[in-house]
Amino acid sequence: MQIVRDIEHEFLHVSLRNDGIVTVFIKNHTEINVSLQKDMIKIYNELTGGKKAVFLFEAGEFVSITKEARSYAIRMEKDTPTYASAILVKNLGQKIIADFYYKVNRPKQPYSIFWQKEKAIEWLNDMQQELNSKHDEYQCLSKP
Repeated sequence: MQIVRDIEHEFLHVSLRNDGIVTVFIKNHTEINVSLQKDMIKIYNELTGGKKAVFLFEAGEFVSITKEARSYAIRMEKDTPTYASAILVKNLGQKIIADFYYKVNRPKQPYSIFWQKEKAIEWLNDMQQELNSKHDEYQCLSKP
């Protein structure tokens, strides 16, 4: 696995891997708010060229999200290039927050929570194959 492109932000480190997986690391002590979410959308679209991709999210220590950002998260889905999201958790607190987010703000896209990075990557590779299959199917349907 190689990093194709990297974008460093005050609160994020976002990378595009050569296997098509976009990794998002939210830095320690970050409060996710609507302003940061808007920055995230710009970064994701810049990195992917606006094309759908699979994402691996990981948070550092003491990351929180505002109530407004939780509400905005569902509205922003249509503006992001995320096809599927794997959430990597390191502790019970992160797992509880990820589960709560899923139950309260149910994403419209595939979303899964993992304790092990290898399992998350396996799942994202499956989602990438599904995305490629849909893309190939669309290409066939759109040809004259």
